[in-house]
Amino acid sequence: MSRVAKGLAGVVVDQTAISDVRAEGALSYRGRNIDALVNEPFLNVAGLVVDNVLDDHLCDILASSVNLDQRETDFVLAAPDTTHPMQLLQSIVPLMTRCNDLGHGEADQGLHVAAKLPAVVATFLMRRPVTIGAHQGYAEAFLAAIGNALDPDHVAAFNTAQILQIEHSFNAGTFAARVVASTMAPVEASIAAGIGALSGPLHGGADQDALEIADSCNNVAQARDYVQRTLAAGGKVPGMGHREYRQVDPRAKLLQRWVDRLAIGTEHEATYDVLREIDACFSVEMRERGKALYANVDFYKGLVYRILGLPNHFFTAAFAMARVFGYVAHFIESRQDNRIFRPAAEYVGPAVEVAGAIR
Repeated sequence: MSRVAKGLAGVVVDQTAISDVRAEGALSYRGRNIDALVNEPFLNVAGLVVDNVLDDHLCDILASSVNLDQRETDFVLAAPDTTHPMQLLQSIVPLMTRCNDLGHGEADQGLHVAAKLPAVVATFLMRRPVTIGAHQGYAEAFLAAIGNALDPDHVAAFNTAQILQIEHSFNAGTFAARVVASTMAPVEASIAAGIGALSGPLHGGADQDALEIADSCNNVAQARDYVQRTLAAGGKVPGMGHREYRQVDPRAKLLQRWVDRLAIGTEHEATYDVLREIDACFSVEMRERGKALYANVDFYKGLVYRILGLPNHFFTAAFAMARVFGYVAHFIESRQDNRIFRPAAEYVGPAVEVAGAIR
């Protein structure tokens, strides 16, 4: 009998004290429930994830790193318009200037990179050099750099969305980052690996896919038809279901409150209606199949980002801006008791011929 666990489903590969994902629909960072963290400033929560300290210490540590130098700016602006932002992030991370001592040893460069990613994304989006306000709040500084008028609801919604995406245990991107870290590669190589994994449509890219499907449906009837046709054909509905949760993704519940507030009564309400119909129809179809699958955080997040001024293909890059702090936290944790990842594989290819005999 095969011992293969496809996708490492159910396989415990290491221990972590950074976040706890519970199947019953709960998420905590360093023992603090996500519900109690979403109203904190983003960098305070990032500080909790990285250093287990919930305060503003990262603001001072990262202040000198938030803007790009001329060489980095030139690199970003030289990228063709056809470059996907995630490709740009993955390529620039290992090439960023070296940092001064930030007090985190080998992880210093990782924090330096994390501080610069908002400027990379904003510079590429605006196609001109931008300045990130080093002493503004994280959400305000990024939204100002992409031309948002800084409506207080927009700032609070972005702050919430980013907090919900900082960390999520051994997801595919974080596991990729830890695999690379386990080889004793530098932190920037670990981050680039995580970003590469995050770019996939089955991981971070689901936010873009989910909203583009909603855009393709002109009304709720078409939304119902899409769900029924997709499931009948054995396909997946982007942003629906999560490998870890058997109840509603707690991040989705927290983010949908902001979609209600930002979309209803605006030009975005029709798109929100389609998303809700896809969500409702999917839930009905799953119940009829005896399955407990619900919308995850990516399903409604794209609409929040659109309202804040991000084009569809920049959604996952904004996700990466937050998740990079989780990658750094895992890099630090992995260094405490490192062992290179080297799983076994079950060989199922042809038998090997040796000296005319088959073994």
